[in-house]
Amino acid sequence: MLPDLPLRPATWDSLEAVTGQIKVCTQCALARDRTNAVPGEGSLHPTIMFIGEGPGFNEDQQGRPFVGRAGELLEELLSLVPLRREDVYITNVIKCRPPDNRDPLPNEVAACRPYLEAQIAFLSPRVIATLGRHSLAWFFPQAKISEQHGRAMRWRNTILFPLYHPAAGLRSTRLRQVLEVDFRKLPEAVLASLEIAQSTETRPVGLDAGTVTAEGLEQAADEDSGSGADGESQLPLF
Repeated sequence: MLPDLPLRPATWDSLEAVTGQIKVCTQCALARDRTNAVPGEGSLHPTIMFIGEGPGFNEDQQGRPFVGRAGELLEELLSLVPLRREDVYITNVIKCRPPDNRDPLPNEVAACRPYLEAQIAFLSPRVIATLGRHSLAWFFPQAKISEQHGRAMRWRNTILFPLYHPAAGLRSTRLRQVLEVDFRKLPEAVLASLEIAQSTETRPVGLDAGTVTAEGLEQAADEDSGSGADGESQLPLF
């Protein structure tokens, strides 16, 4: 269940409305020390949506995702596909920087969950590429990034493609090589998403992207509770 936030019974009729709410959000303590919230940016019709863990120092200063060294590496990795930043949408699980770049706390992730649910609903990406273990855990709490990276999985009616966080590639030459191999598999994940789209009559993500309500987001989260526990929710494709 989502926390009973003052967002209820908020109604967002566009991605821009979600972005505006994120910029003024005070749903958790991270709002007190931020310079800027970081809603996300990119194509409004992305084939691939990248979801990281949370903003760092540079992101907090600029209000944009992945603008530091990890962002530079992300752009290099995208060029292997090849893609540009403007071809995809980039955001994070939480929208404000944690102190000293610590891991997000459960209550912070919960506070931001309606925003990310709404972003996914409005953008309807064919592939969601998670960057790092916290992003993967948002979808599949029991999954391990060391086991699932570079493997297409099915979440609701879309493809989830776990990747190591680019920051890990900055710290380890081996993980940078793993990232390069995994990024080159992204076209395969897109092809897998097309197969799902052909085999189902539902939208790629499953939420009605016309008007997004807090109640609708809660229902979707309830339907996805226990993700990774049954074969239909977590389906390795390659």
